[in-house]
This record gives sequence, structure tokens and C-alpha cells, in this order.
Amino acid sequence: MVQTGKGMRAMFLLLVVGAACAWACGSDDENKGSSGSGGEGGSEAKKFYLEKVNGTIESTCKECHASVKKGAPVFFGASGEASYTAMEGFPGLISAPSLSPLVQKGIHSGPALTQTQTDLVTQWLKLEVTARKLSADPGTPKNLRAAFKAFGDCMDYNRWLELKLDAIAATTTENNQGNCISCHNYGQASLWMSQSKEETFLMMKEFPYIQRLIIGRVSPDGAFDGLEASRRILDKGTEAQQPQSNSHPRYSVSSELAGNLNTYVLETISNVAAQRCVNVTLPEAGPDAQPRP
Repeated sequence: MVQTGKGMRAMFLLLVVGAACAWACGSDDENKGSSGSGGEGGSEAKKFYLEKVNGTIESTCKECHASVKKGAPVFFGASGEASYTAMEGFPGLISAPSLSPLVQKGIHSGPALTQTQTDLVTQWLKLEVTARKLSADPGTPKNLRAAFKAFGDCMDYNRWLELKLDAIAATTTENNQGNCISCHNYGQASLWMSQSKEETFLMMKEFPYIQRLIIGRVSPDGAFDGLEASRRILDKGTEAQQPQSNSHPRYSVSSELAGNLNTYVLETISNVAAQRCVNVTLPEAGPDAQPRP
């Protein structure tokens, strides 16, 4: 009987040790799993950005996009880590390469990315799309007419007011030649800016006035290839003017409003491309909120 008791105790000890080993192995597997595809992919994408992308595109982008120079939206910081965090917080930048303004912007008030830069940014964004489980490219409107309508339908009035874009209409020209409202209150020169901020917004959603916000882009073979910011409201006032010509008076939109307008346009383009145009707000309905015929 004593011998049998010792045998039982030995067996019990073996069971305890086996259970402990199994728990340890299982725990180790869980720890490995927790740093698996999701987290590991995210850190891989960030590492790729910090090691191969940030330093490569800084020389092209940082001069404007680390400040509000030329009204550019800010998404570069003092370090690669700060820039990565800023890009995470800027709507639409980290998305499929065919949607992200980082790839699609092209030549603007600043230079376009080189092919080498574009390839690296595209590779990085693909890592981000996989790690973050972002949606694939839903495609672009088939033509410019459809793209104008999609952009107009996606314009959010509350966001417009939040960015103080209703104040642009009061921008004054040099030498006291009046503000935007004084000449464009009935849509003159394809720009509609009236005393009514509601009317101005509603008309800006429509053709031809929407062209003051966006223009179409074409591929090398001439096919429609998406939308980009036109910057007409920002650049018109500082364009070189010919002497003795009926030129537009010179003006300058404040750096804050210029940056806000760029942000609004880029956000809306991104929302259209990613099909995020839900619960879009419009001005309150009423006789004073209706556009003129």
C-alpha cells in the first residue's frame, strides 16, 4: 500500500509538471500571436516609412508641408516619428496608393514626387493598407462630369463653416477695389460668392463654380484619371498680370484660410474616393438658403 501511495504521488507530480509546461507553451504561443499579422504588420509599415520613405520625400515635401507655406496643409513634423503621427491624423493620406494624395497629387504649387519617391511611398502605403485592413480602391468616377457631381454631393456644410471658409467671400483686394462679394455676387466669371453664406456654399457645389475648387486630371493616354485641387481661389490673386490689361485686382487669402481650403478640398476628394460621403450636412432649407435661378 505504501508503494502504491508513492506511485500515485509521483504520477500526480508528473501531471502537475506537464500541465505547467503546457500552460507555458500555450502562453508563449499567445504572446507570439499577439504580435502577429495585425500588430507586426503595422510596425513593419511604420519601420519602412521611418527607414526608407521619410528621408526620401522630406526634400520635396517638407518645405511647404511642415508649415502653412503657400497655404499647404501641414503633415510633416520635426522628426520622422512626428511626421508619421501627423500623417496618421490627416484624413486620407494613409490609404490605398490610388486614393492617397501623397501619390495622386502630382505637380501642384510644389513639385511632384519623382518616380523613385512614388515607388517607395506606394510600397509603404500597401504595407499600411494590409496592416490596418483598409478598404481596397473602390475606383474613380468614369468621367469628369460624374466626378464633379460626386465631389459636390460630398461637400459638407458644417465642415465648411468649421474651417471658416465662408469668410473667404469677404477677402479684400489691393488698393480698396472691393472684396469678392462686390463683383461675384451673381456668379460673374464663374465664381459665385454672395452675401448669403448658405447660397455661396450651395452654388459652389455646382458646375461651373465647382471648378474654383477642383479640376480633372487625365492619364497619358488622355483618359479621365481623377480630381485634384484647382487652387483658383488661392492663386488668382497673385498671378502675374499684364500691363494695360483688364486684369483681376490683386489679393491674398490669409495663410489660415488658404490652408483650411486646401484641407477641405483634399478631405472631400479622399472621402469621395473612399466612399465615405455619409451624413453630409447642407444649409438649413428655407427661402434664404435657396440658390438663385
